[in-house]
Amino acid sequence: MSEPDPYMVLGVARNASVNDVRKAYHQKARAVHPDLVGDAGLVIMRNLNAAWAILGDTGRRAVHDAAQSVITSGGDPTSGAGPEWTGAAGPPPGRPSGSRLTFGLYSGWTLGEIARHDNGYLMWLADRPEGRPFAAEIQALLDSMRPPGQAAQKKGLFGR
Repeated sequence: MSEPDPYMVLGVARNASVNDVRKAYHQKARAVHPDLVGDAGLVIMRNLNAAWAILGDTGRRAVHDAAQSVITSGGDPTSGAGPEWTGAAGPPPGRPSGSRLTFGLYSGWTLGEIARHDNGYLMWLADRPEGRPFAAEIQALLDSMRPPGQAAQKKGLFGR
């Protein structure tokens, strides 16, 4: 049995902003929370939480959307080129700068091209094991996009 489509679970459009997704999640969660409706809300709440986990995180959402576009466009996940979403972002837009990725959604793109197109993916990649070899370069790109005078956010609950 496949997982339900997170967009349908939350009742949002595919181009909905994270804020719209958050509002839909909270609205539905208030209505079906097991503390309010009992055990009848458990399955619905699990589906809502799973949908929010995907759509509330820009990196996971991009991976999910890319995987769905490959599936619906008839892409061949058995081609041996990695997971079905590898390179799903399409060809690089041009003006390459920095290291070139050979994996993931933006396979074939440089970090500079990704920064101009989807800095949320860079933030996601910075926290992933795959991004460790590029950590300094990603951090420099993210720092260059931060408005002047704004300090870098500390990681974790206690700023570690």
